[in-house]
Formats: sequence, C-alpha cells, structure tokens
Amino acid sequence: MTDLLRRLLGRLPRVFTRYTTASVAAGVASEATLLTAYGTHLLTPGQASAAGWASGAVLNFVLNRWWVFRHREQPKPVREVLGFWLTSLAALALSTWATGVAAGLAAPLDHGPRVILVGAVFLGVYALLFVAKFALFHYFVFAGTSRSETGSGSGSGRRRSRHQVPSTTRE
Repeated sequence: MTDLLRRLLGRLPRVFTRYTTASVAAGVASEATLLTAYGTHLLTPGQASAAGWASGAVLNFVLNRWWVFRHREQPKPVREVLGFWLTSLAALALSTWATGVAAGLAAPLDHGPRVILVGAVFLGVYALLFVAKFALFHYFVFAGTSRSETGSGSGSGRRRSRHQVPSTTRE
C-alpha cells in the first residue's frame, strides 16, 4: 500500500499535473492569438491558425522546459529543441489531416452538425496526442538531465560531501 501511495504522490503525477497546466496555458494563448488575429481581420483563417499554433507552441516549449521538466542548463539542440519541434509539427500535421478528413466525411451534413463533428475530431486527436506527447517529452525529449523535485539533482552533476558517503569508502 505504501508503494502505491508513494507512486500516487511521487514525481510523475506532479510532472503530469504541471504538464497539463502548461498545455492549458499554451492552448489559451493559442486560442487568444487565433481569435485576435482572425477577429480583427489581420490574418486569414489559415494564417491566424498558424500564428495561434506558433504562439502556443513557443509558450509550451518554454513552460515544458523550465517549469514542467525543470531544465535550467543550455538546451540540447537535437534532443530538446529539435525533438520538441518535430513532435509539435507532427501533432499539427496529424490534427490538420484528421480534421480535413472529418470535414470531408461531414460535407453532406448541415453546418451545425458538421462543425460539431470536426470540433469533436479535433479535440479527440489532441486528447490522444496530449498523452503521447507527454510520454515523448518525459521519456525522451526532456529525460535524463532534469532536476528532481527536491532540487537534489539527477545525481550525475552534483558531488556528494564526504559525510554523505558510507564510512566504508573513506580512507
């Protein structure tokens, strides 16, 4: 029972909670950018959608790196930067494809049901991608070098004092 409680209250649920919060914040920023750019006629719907995605993705990268996974050192260009952006672009491509297919299938429907179907597919794809992206970010993109919840480090970058080493190893 204590092992289950330790897992429920452990690091992974805290990281997932921060990831969820960061994703919601990025989603709000994305939607606000889209509505502002399109609502004020600054951009076409496609351009506003791309601007909204970009603003959300930038905020999401910063929040994921600094707050969710607690990386403070220089970013690793291939693993973190390229990994994050390839994942985000793949998510954009998949959601765009899925909503396009849904719109094509829903073409014979009236406008209201068509919008509901396309919106449901969009949310469904992002729900699936939300979990998949968390797994990729947690186990690959931001894995290995993040600070622990207590700030004690991952063990590879900190030296322990001689008082933390068992006495059998001291000379």
